[in-house]
Amino acid sequence: MIAIADAGLPGLSALGADALKRIAGTDEASLVRLRYRAGKRAVLHLATGPSGTGQGSAWFFEGDKARRLAARTEAATYDEVSGALYEAFPNDHRLPQVRLFLKDYGARAPALIGGTPAGAPRVVRYRPGLSCTFRCERAGGGAVYVKILADADPQLLAPANRRIAEALAGGPLSVAPVVATDASLSAIAYGEARGAPLDILLARGGVEPVLQSLDALRRFQTLAPTPERHMTRKVILERSADCVDLVAATVPACLAAAARILARLAEGRPRLGSRPIHADVKLEHIFLDGGRTTLIDTESVSLGPPDYDLAQLYGRLWQAEAEGLVATATVEAATREIVLSAGPAFGWCLDAVALRLARFHAQRPCAEAASRIEAIFERLAGA
Repeated sequence: MIAIADAGLPGLSALGADALKRIAGTDEASLVRLRYRAGKRAVLHLATGPSGTGQGSAWFFEGDKARRLAARTEAATYDEVSGALYEAFPNDHRLPQVRLFLKDYGARAPALIGGTPAGAPRVVRYRPGLSCTFRCERAGGGAVYVKILADADPQLLAPANRRIAEALAGGPLSVAPVVATDASLSAIAYGEARGAPLDILLARGGVEPVLQSLDALRRFQTLAPTPERHMTRKVILERSADCVDLVAATVPACLAAAARILARLAEGRPRLGSRPIHADVKLEHIFLDGGRTTLIDTESVSLGPPDYDLAQLYGRLWQAEAEGLVATATVEAATREIVLSAGPAFGWCLDAVALRLARFHAQRPCAEAASRIEAIFERLAGA
């Protein structure tokens, strides 16, 4: 049940399973993730159809915008009860390039993926209105990942990626390379990383993959190229405040604890440092192949505090443990190694990561969301 009290978006006040099915016009619909800006808009990413095989997005806007937008948007429907505009994937009024890419895939794919495509592309991740990632197999072997982006410019990302790749050339660390871009689609294509992601390796036990990952992150911080993005104290505080706002809206039982962490962040003034960092470390973003390490999803690369990447890795490990993906003993041993490698700003960064992970659950409100957020706060506060 989604129950957000917002006078500007009254349709969010009581959205249960039946309401989601009505909005999507299907017999089955469930929430994948929500984004919310108080009084302005909300978007619900929905899984639809048998076993969630389909997907779509429900948009809520202030005033009568959803009705007007639905009237002039092809393939969009309007739900009179909730005031939501609904679009079944690949329709997306903010990211029409997704539908165009799929429609013209046979003609556009060769230039983007560097060869003849083998079959249809597979959706890896979709963020309504923001981005969509496809895995595209080539007839000659191998695969390329094509990302269509609304929140970044591929024409800027490509040269930045190449500068990083050149700086890392010849060493044990690399980044997934850019294969091509398509400005008309706002698309960028990356080569496939070799090896296996960190979460898969850790599921087998042992901390060696984490030690190798820590070495890779330290190497990355020595890069000479200067990223365009900046992960400053101000940016981290603003993002943390947004996380608390979402917790307040969807999991209010955790608001007091989240607000205390935010207050502690605002009061703290550690020496953060400023080095190239990945800035969006997830276990699935680090691939290991023997002694080689490859970082993927590097659009987030920023100048920021080195301890932020370590705090993210620490938090993601405990998240994986909570989801039953990695054994507790492995996570305990791995996080001890992270603490030994951390600098003086680690605790401060860990508070920011705790709020970021709380946001993950606040975007997926359910009966267990509060207990999951409480567990995150307990684990990370004890670091």
